[in-house]
Amino acid sequence: MNISNNIFLFQNPSNIVFVMDASIGQACEAQARAFSETVDVGSVIITKLDSHAKGGGALSAVAATHSPVIFIGTGEHIDDFEPFEVKPFVQKLLGMGDIEGLVKKVNEIGIEDNEELIKRLKHGMFTLRDMYEQFQNIMKMGPFNQIMSMIPGFGPDFMSKGNEQESQSRLKKLMTIMDSMSDAELDHPKANDLFSKEPGRIQRVARGSGTATSEVKELLTQYKKFADMVKKMGSMKGLFKVISQTVFI
Repeated sequence: MNISNNIFLFQNPSNIVFVMDASIGQACEAQARAFSETVDVGSVIITKLDSHAKGGGALSAVAATHSPVIFIGTGEHIDDFEPFEVKPFVQKLLGMGDIEGLVKKVNEIGIEDNEELIKRLKHGMFTLRDMYEQFQNIMKMGPFNQIMSMIPGFGPDFMSKGNEQESQSRLKKLMTIMDSMSDAELDHPKANDLFSKEPGRIQRVARGSGTATSEVKELLTQYKKFADMVKKMGSMKGLFKVISQTVFI
């Protein structure tokens, strides 16, 4: 810290940016406080948000600097350095995902056939087949964990069970489970209710996919989180105005 202070006194910079490592968790606060007490921090950049770190510790540590977050780092490439936006950050922190960011990402890489899906999303409709198709799209995008963090129910808890390859394997297993479902199950607007009323379907899908019934239930739980968020977004006109502009151009 003495070195930092000497540099500050010698250079007299107009803006000092504190780069914070999100992966160290709650230790961020002590580090941020010590740094801000030594020099005048003007802004903050939070890095390594593509790791298993949720970023909560880093976010609370920012308060110690009394400075705004300007950028976040979500990977090792230049495209993974992005402006900090409060709403998407907090949504992902709470496991609510970032549907708007996901749709923009899909549009950026030129994945087609999204118009019909967006129309259904506008009306709060989202089936297991829709989720399966989005999983297929996700496998084409990257970095994988960054994309998964945008999906409600598939954020930090899903990624924290292992590295990126293991996360991909779990996603492929979920797709294998859905491969064992009938068209009626995949296209049912309330698939969770269907499986709850007829638990024998869960056992049949588990046998067909070579998985445990608990894994099928986990899939349905993740689907419900995703579908519930989509339904809530159905009345968010501002969000779909942005989505329409990015997808239908």
